[in-house]
Amino acid sequence: MSNLSINTEQKYLLNGVEYNAPIEWEDVEIAADYSGDNVQPSLTIEEFQFTLEAKQVILNWIQNGMTGGVGIFEGMPFQLTLFNNQAVQHNFKAFLDFTNGLVDLTEDGRLDVSIIPDNGLENFFSQIESTTFGYLEQLGVVNSSDYLTIDYVVEKKFNMMELLISSVVLYLMIKELAESIYRTAELIATVYSYAAILFGYGTVSSIIYVIAYVLIQVAYTATLLVAVIDLSKKMMNTLNPPKRQHKVILWKRAMEIVCNFYGYNLISPIAELNFIHYLPSNPRLDTKLSSGFINQTKGTPTGIPNTLDYGYNCAEMFDLAKTTFNGKFAIIGNDVHFRPENDPFWLQISTYMLPDVLIEKIQWNTEEMKAERLILFDVDLNDDWTIDNYFGNAFEIRTEPNSVIRKQAVLLKGIDEVKIRTALPTRKNELNAVEEFLSFVAGFIDGLTGILGGGTNFQGQLQSKVGVLKQSENWHSVPKLLFLLGGKLPVNHRDFFNARTLYFNYHKEKSFVLDNYHGQKIVYNDIEVPFGFEDYKKLTTNSYFYYNGSQAKIIRFAWSVGQDTAKLSFWVRQPYTKNLQEIYIEPS
Repeated sequence: MSNLSINTEQKYLLNGVEYNAPIEWEDVEIAADYSGDNVQPSLTIEEFQFTLEAKQVILNWIQNGMTGGVGIFEGMPFQLTLFNNQAVQHNFKAFLDFTNGLVDLTEDGRLDVSIIPDNGLENFFSQIESTTFGYLEQLGVVNSSDYLTIDYVVEKKFNMMELLISSVVLYLMIKELAESIYRTAELIATVYSYAAILFGYGTVSSIIYVIAYVLIQVAYTATLLVAVIDLSKKMMNTLNPPKRQHKVILWKRAMEIVCNFYGYNLISPIAELNFIHYLPSNPRLDTKLSSGFINQTKGTPTGIPNTLDYGYNCAEMFDLAKTTFNGKFAIIGNDVHFRPENDPFWLQISTYMLPDVLIEKIQWNTEEMKAERLILFDVDLNDDWTIDNYFGNAFEIRTEPNSVIRKQAVLLKGIDEVKIRTALPTRKNELNAVEEFLSFVAGFIDGLTGILGGGTNFQGQLQSKVGVLKQSENWHSVPKLLFLLGGKLPVNHRDFFNARTLYFNYHKEKSFVLDNYHGQKIVYNDIEVPFGFEDYKKLTTNSYFYYNGSQAKIIRFAWSVGQDTAKLSFWVRQPYTKNLQEIYIEPS
């Protein structure tokens, strides 16, 4: 029951100064809709009609935009103070919204203006929806200190024919080199023998001939050696490109930056946000020499989304988190809370109590029952490994009846797709068969160049790539979410973060089967109750409450301010069928 009776008195303040009440204020209705099952509502407030001095003050505020004032694109502070004869007082703080339905009715002498709540969730999302990470970067709000550098490697899915041809050519050249070295050694031994004979007997011409032949063979061997080393290096550069670096940003840090920019703190107990990093897409191509070999690698220069990415708009980054973790947002004081729906916090801070009223009609939330539910990460057609290494990218939940009399009469239908508009990464866990071969060749090349000077370390470079992010092209077109420990992808990173774990940790709230049929609800619509400002304040802070000992939540309400009544619609968790089972499918 409301603390404020129908004897509630009101004061109206514009920019801190009290003026006469708007006309017909008794008929004003405030409607709240918790769309998307949000914890705090989207509000629709009927326009206030200001006259006389109040009207002129508002027009002056607008006109001052021409002479140094803030003008029409900043809302004027508006405060409604409610009090009664028991000295109970409540302040409703808002802004006049000049961008929504502002009309100056000159003949009637009134001005129609809408209002928006101060520090409301809806207003916060309206602000961040018009903000991009590029803008924040330009302001210096986000900078290089917010990024983490990670290693990655471009590893193509090999064309085996090209590999075989290169391998055969290199093998034949190495074989010829070995045989040439052997022949050269034999010739040197022969020259030594002929020199001994020369001092005993023989002709000078035959010795000269042998020496010349030896010199030609040595020159051939040296040329062949240079060619083998050159071909080997080219093959290594082609099949073993250099290790590269990307910039990423911690997901939670990206959201904190946005909240801080608008004067809020971010509070979230979701553990994954402390480990998952956002890797933007990389539409940059390597710089190459005329020979076709890489001169400069180009990873992502920053960790924030670029203009091609879902997440570049700041509201998208928050929506991505909400979708991934089945999360809810609420603004309490100066804190933006982001918590999963199953967080006990929502009920712990609940203060609303439904009055004892007659309920004549009940319904069931059968429209929320979906026969098929899918949790899906994106794949990247520019990165073959997001397709080849698919396990963990999708999880399917099929709900079916336990027993059926007539299959054609089964009423389970519909599909709910949770699309997470990013890709999962692939880790390079070991040298592949090609690299094992290259490792053998690399050892040979490193040995030769070590003898000749200017040694290479191809074998070490190969081994250093194990354990880093792997992608088939440098240009990847879909952002990735990387679960990092100590700045690196752990071997079991897919165990920590995948579609299946997301379902059982966060999305099973929707299940009509798990946790004692948790998703089943009884729905009550348009129940008329006594309602005052105190009730309004409680429900705009948190829409959860208890009803007869069970968890309940407001769906919407419409408050008639002058009448101190409201029509509420809400649901209560209550099972109504046990003839259901879930079947799980995890594509690989």
